[in-house]
Amino acid sequence: MFLNKYIICTILFSNQVYCIDFTQLLYHLNENSKQLQFKKYDIDISKEDLNIIKSETYPNISVGLNIENSKSLEDSLSSTSVGDNNLIGDSLKKSYGYVNLNYNLYSFGRFDNKKKVQEYQIETSKYEYCLANKDLILKLLDFYNNSLNYQIKTEILEEIIDVKSKIYNSKEKLFSTGNISKLEVTKGAIEVADLYSQISENKKELKNLLNQISLLTNYSFIKNDFLEPLVINKFEDERKFEDTVNAKTILSQIKAKQSEISLQEKEYLPNLNFYSKYDVYGNDKDSYKKSIEEMKEYSYKYGLNLSINIFDGFKTSAQKQKNLLQLKQLQTKYDLEKDNFENQILTINDNYEMDTLDLKNKTQTLELALANSNDSLRLKKIGELGQIEMLNVQIEKKYKELDYKLSKGKLAYEYTKKSILLEDNECIVH
Repeated sequence: MFLNKYIICTILFSNQVYCIDFTQLLYHLNENSKQLQFKKYDIDISKEDLNIIKSETYPNISVGLNIENSKSLEDSLSSTSVGDNNLIGDSLKKSYGYVNLNYNLYSFGRFDNKKKVQEYQIETSKYEYCLANKDLILKLLDFYNNSLNYQIKTEILEEIIDVKSKIYNSKEKLFSTGNISKLEVTKGAIEVADLYSQISENKKELKNLLNQISLLTNYSFIKNDFLEPLVINKFEDERKFEDTVNAKTILSQIKAKQSEISLQEKEYLPNLNFYSKYDVYGNDKDSYKKSIEEMKEYSYKYGLNLSINIFDGFKTSAQKQKNLLQLKQLQTKYDLEKDNFENQILTINDNYEMDTLDLKNKTQTLELALANSNDSLRLKKIGELGQIEMLNVQIEKKYKELDYKLSKGKLAYEYTKKSILLEDNECIVH
């Protein structure tokens, strides 16, 4: 839908200016947005969480080496223990090494459920990235459309000032010959001043909006940048809510929650683990080095461990109930978002229909104003219409042209907004 495009065009007295269109700013948004980069990190983090879960399928191997000096203060005392404490009965330099291996042989489906939950989380993170992208595009569209409106108003009002100034000059000449009162001249001066004030306010608002666009896209506007109007590109694909990224996000969350519930149901199933340990040992009365050199096989063991969670104070059942409630909450959210989406599309379609009719009326009105303008020029040429009356007709035409351009822009805005809402397949994240 959106292509990288940057063109140079010539407008207004053949001055060369840079014409920036919406697609060009979209390119900068997708390339430079810090908010999108933040969301991209969420995807990468989720992928690493999956790698952590996958690590549970591998054995846990650890090695260690202890070098120790023991000294018994009672020569007659042999090694003994009291409670959890072991009392030393020798005086030696000791070296002890070991290799431990622990491996989960079977978890009765827990690992598969953990993996599914995280895979859905990755999928959700990708959809959330696309949602964030869409929200930023809609935000950019609003800024761009409002900027266009102020740009159009400024352009037309500057043209109207030129005509108003001519009227003011004509009134000054008429006043100097005593044909009109000073009040009429003053009235013309006030009208010109008011227009300058409107233009100044429009330029200030336009500057603020361009700053907002720069913040979103990291694009730096220059003085001669000119925003191109939004265009309407026909498309036939009327997607349902089920096909949107918003729906896919919630469905992915629902699947993840269902896997979490399945995982909770397996908490009372046993865990089967294999364990083994291999020991080497050496000692000497005087030297640590000799104790290491004397190290030899001392013992080994291996076995199976079967553990079952019999009672955990209802923690697991409470967690399962919590997940069931969250699942119902997500299902309700899906229905709510579907209603909001359908209402949003209905509103856009209604607005588009009304804006189409409004543009048709504005087009007809502009055509009449153009015809009236041509007639006024003809009548002025043959002396049947005065200079001021002819110029007032030109001003009326300019205002009708302003209404037409704003109406056309509003129609393009509604269509572009609908296109953004429906064209979710454009967002692909790896």
